[in-house]
Amino acid sequence: MVTLIYILVITGLILLISILDSLVYKIPFVQSFLMIYSFEVGTRKTIVLVTSFLGFLSSLFIDYHLHKQKKKQQASK
Repeated sequence: MVTLIYILVITGLILLISILDSLVYKIPFVQSFLMIYSFEVGTRKTIVLVTSFLGFLSSLFIDYHLHKQKKKQQASK
């Protein structure tokens, strides 16, 4: 469940930023969307991408442990 919420929040934020960029800079939506995730080494975007990837991995880790804990509680009943 944590992973699903993480994906929904990240998707919503990316869409919101893309829409705002396309309105402010008067560029097409697709172009503003692609500019967000252009991966260039040594830029601040790289830091954001790596951080968002680590956040995704941590949400998978949390979901795994919650699932494992739930199975353990069901087995003990």
